[in-house]
Amino acid sequence: MKLSRRLEALRPSATLAVTAKVLELKAAGREVIGFAAGEPDFDTWPHICDAARESIARGDFRYTAVGGTPELKEAIVAKLARDNGLEYSAGEVMASSGGKHSLYNAMLATLDEGDEVVIPGPYWVSYPDMAVMAGAVPRPVMASEAKGFRLGAEELDKAMGPSTRMVIINSPSNPTGAAYSETELAELARVLASHDCWVICDDVYEGIRYDGARPRHLLQLEPSLRERTAVVNSVSKTYAMTGWRIGYTAAPSQ
Repeated sequence: MKLSRRLEALRPSATLAVTAKVLELKAAGREVIGFAAGEPDFDTWPHICDAARESIARGDFRYTAVGGTPELKEAIVAKLARDNGLEYSAGEVMASSGGKHSLYNAMLATLDEGDEVVIPGPYWVSYPDMAVMAGAVPRPVMASEAKGFRLGAEELDKAMGPSTRMVIINSPSNPTGAAYSETELAELARVLASHDCWVICDDVYEGIRYDGARPRHLLQLEPSLRERTAVVNSVSKTYAMTGWRIGYTAAPSQ
């Protein structure tokens, strides 16, 4: 049977391929450090595990609303206000099965056939494939090592054209760890504000930063972008909850 053109256009995950090789070498008795999957080296915090056990004991394992329980949505709203200075209502947030699910949902909701997605690189390997599955055309724009793998505002502006429908901003970055300063974010925000496109802020690694800096969020620096920006995050990295598969999106309701 013939498969869809979109499926045939996908490439095997480089992350999973490297992870499989690491497991193979470990099984053969080799001492290997894997740099593929973004797995924290600490366990989920005990009080989170305790809360999960208490929830199961209460019988909280039935179907819930697709976008998450009211309690979870309110927790997401509180987190965004506390940590990011962003104000959202419960009707503007949605929980999902991990950050990847959130990103894919956002692309499906906003992209049409032939739309271009500008992806600053080096980038997470899943971005282009998700764009392809949504019918769009990924347009990677590589930042140089000399510039710390951070894309400059002029480079971003030059990469955007009449078919650009979406730009992905990921800071700190997967895979390089490159983190934009507040000044750099403000410059990127001004460019984005001058173009008519959607923006995805992939904040999954916001808690994995070691320079002591805590720049304001892109939407704090350029509030005009709020009505065309999807803020995506998950509990996987900051809370070492990779296997729990909980992600979320904050975006305008319409």
